[in-house]
Amino acid sequence: MDINGFDYLLQRLEIQSPVGRERLFRQKAFAPDEEGALYVELERVERVKRYLLEGDAGAVVSKLRLKFSQVWDIRNTFCMVEKGAVDDVQLFEIKRFAFLVREISALWDMLTKACAFHPAAERFPDLGGVIGLLDPRNENLPTFHIYNEYSPLLAEKRKALTALLSDVAEDADASALQGECEALEAEIRARLCADLRPFLGDLRAAMERVAYGDVLVAKAALAVAYGLEMPERAGGLCPTGGGLVFEGLFNPVVKEILEKEGHRYQAVDVRLNEETCLLTGANMSGKTVLLKTLALAQTLFQWGFLVPARVARMRLYDGVELVVSDEQDEQRGLSSFGAEIMRLNRILDRLKQGQNLLLLIDEPARTTNPAEGKALVCALLERLKGFRCTALLSTHYGLDAEVRRLRVHGFREEWAPEGEFGLTRIQSCMDYAVEEEKPGEQPPAEALRIAALLGFDAEVLRKAETIFNSK
Repeated sequence: MDINGFDYLLQRLEIQSPVGRERLFRQKAFAPDEEGALYVELERVERVKRYLLEGDAGAVVSKLRLKFSQVWDIRNTFCMVEKGAVDDVQLFEIKRFAFLVREISALWDMLTKACAFHPAAERFPDLGGVIGLLDPRNENLPTFHIYNEYSPLLAEKRKALTALLSDVAEDADASALQGECEALEAEIRARLCADLRPFLGDLRAAMERVAYGDVLVAKAALAVAYGLEMPERAGGLCPTGGGLVFEGLFNPVVKEILEKEGHRYQAVDVRLNEETCLLTGANMSGKTVLLKTLALAQTLFQWGFLVPARVARMRLYDGVELVVSDEQDEQRGLSSFGAEIMRLNRILDRLKQGQNLLLLIDEPARTTNPAEGKALVCALLERLKGFRCTALLSTHYGLDAEVRRLRVHGFREEWAPEGEFGLTRIQSCMDYAVEEEKPGEQPPAEALRIAALLGFDAEVLRKAETIFNSK
């Protein structure tokens, strides 16, 4: 399913050119065997981010982004050159692009030099030959027509035609001369096409460089706007190897919304090994948001973005699978349980094929009866132990499964302000810190206390406490 928040952040990428946008949606996530290429990309984004944070860096980047915004997608024009069928407008497009690339190249060289990319970024190809063909007067103007300099014969006939047309009455000689001029112009266009064909590789490469540079700078600007950071390679830093470590992990989408409303946002620390792990905690404690945040951080990482954490040690997976309740399934006529089972089955098929996945599953089997639900979750936990994966499953069920357990701390009554409680005030008392749960440790009973603070019916609460305490 779609990773919550990823599309939101993509929409906030300030990509300037149509080819940049096309490149973004054309690219694929980095595969596990592409870690080297991924970290080259991440290091470049990080260096441009640092450059953007410097006081005197804005002018170069602003000019570069302005030039990116002026680039048209003329790749179809390049195809027309191959076919030898271009008009003056298309020749103008190529000339204009070549002039823009000359300016972009100079700015790109300044940026990459200041950022000290290693390995060095590919430079823009020199399109001086293209400019020489389409600017025979060396005017350095982004305009085009068939210049007299292309043909002395054409210049002579145009001069004669001008003289004829200056007469009061146009005669047949002028029409014939006009036709001769047009034939010569067509020959020149065909010759220009032939002369431009050897430059098509450079023209296409320059267009691809524009797209790459545009996306790279946009990624860096997004990192500045949302406080994203460069992750480290996981390597052997996790106790069992190959997992994930986050310090100060946050959800940039949720954080932005809460801070706009004047509420605090609590970043969390979490470590996941290559194993199956349970996540417990009370309602409203942020379990679902944590799963979505982990999915978002890993997805950003796999697509070459910096990540929302103060410190992150990460590795690549074959895929990120987030399973949460989805209203779209209900709109398609699928029950919550049925849709969940179908998604889990697809995930198990991927695991059976040997794929190493990050699995984040929110309260599986919660919509069926508790006895069967517990049985399904326990069986799923045992099944996942047989695969290479990093899995975190949240649950309300009290399970005896022998797996590592994490718990969101939950409600802290000592944080409670005086006065009447509402949902907002309850949330202000939630401690979203992720803690290791010790074997045999029972999670605190918070639901009845929270219900009481929210003013729930006192008689119902008394009966609920009696029933709970009797068990």
